[in-house]
Amino acid sequence: MRMDKTKSRTITGMQTEQIRARGRRGWHIGRWLARFVLLTCFLAGFYLSVFPSGRALVRSLAILPGVLTAEEPSWEAPVAEPISHTQMTLQSSAGIAYLDIYAPTTSAPPVPGAREGLLVIPGIGDQRKDAQLINFSQTLARSGVVVMNLTTPMLINLQLDAADEASVVQAFHVLQHWPGVGGARVGLFGISAGGALICLAAADPRIQKEITSVTLFGSYFNVTTLLQAIGRRSLDIDGHVQLWQPVYFPMQVLADTLAPLLPANDAASLENAFGPGGHPLTAYQLAQLAPASAAIYHLLDGDEPTRVDANLAALTPDLRALLDGLSPSRVVAEIRAPIYLLHDRSDQYVPVTESREFAAELAKLHHPYDFAEVGVFQHTEVRPDLAISQLLGDGQSLLRLLREVMQASS
Repeated sequence: MRMDKTKSRTITGMQTEQIRARGRRGWHIGRWLARFVLLTCFLAGFYLSVFPSGRALVRSLAILPGVLTAEEPSWEAPVAEPISHTQMTLQSSAGIAYLDIYAPTTSAPPVPGAREGLLVIPGIGDQRKDAQLINFSQTLARSGVVVMNLTTPMLINLQLDAADEASVVQAFHVLQHWPGVGGARVGLFGISAGGALICLAAADPRIQKEITSVTLFGSYFNVTTLLQAIGRRSLDIDGHVQLWQPVYFPMQVLADTLAPLLPANDAASLENAFGPGGHPLTAYQLAQLAPASAAIYHLLDGDEPTRVDANLAALTPDLRALLDGLSPSRVVAEIRAPIYLLHDRSDQYVPVTESREFAAELAKLHHPYDFAEVGVFQHTEVRPDLAISQLLGDGQSLLRLLREVMQASS
């Protein structure tokens, strides 16, 4: 009986020692696991804060929600950088330009020691008070990017003028020397027709080699092919002809841009016909137009879809030179920075085929680029009431493009 008790105590002691041994092993494993987790967190933090690709990813993740929701998410407000808004004018050889600068008010982070800058042309018209543009600018600024929006009297008056390139070049130099901005960390961003001036400036020898990236959102590649699409009211999508009905605004812009090269009476007739509340010209009014003016009218009105090529051929040399001078296709081979294209696949202002042609040319030139077609925008405005599935699908493409743009400047 006593032997059994002694044996029982011995077994119990062995079990206790085994439990203690297992506990010590578990403690050692837990300690090493904790060290591994801490090391992983340290390495991830080091990568995300020091390496350009890591910083670009963090910044893109911070920017994306604000872009997709067209407002700053409430959960970002407590951690977002405080920003300032400065307005100023700029005088260049092309005339005056208006600048709106959104910038963080804190000093640049120690790594990399300087901030990225982004010069934006937000399209035709006076967009300075547009809510989505302001949100976009503020979102970028709160993530640490200095944003400079530029417009000119010509753009405000719905006219494209290649001479405005001079204002873009000068504004680029101003942004390079803005407090906290690294001179070699400035990119260009063109929205809608603003992309044309961005491309002209990107090819300018004065800044050609200093630009980190060129981003084009809903922009055109060639004014002549844009006129063809407008005149035919159809697009060639992967070998299939699809009907396309543009909104009136691009016709108004083209009419106002081409009008200065037309006889005064013809210019007034076209501007009235394609302005807000305009009406088609009567047969009598059409008969009074010069051949080139009538050709422009038919191209913009889309009433002669089978005569588009003939109407283009009827344009005067001055008009054809103007179209060529405003086309990024003319200067694409002279751009040195990587180019990132973003386009609404059902865009009714500028057809998606323009960015497709741009991408195809970049591929031929072996020029570094990326291209994303998305459906979350109406031209360049965020669509209301987007489905979660669409946000998730297109959000991945937007995140990829944002990361590439941020990394190019990092």
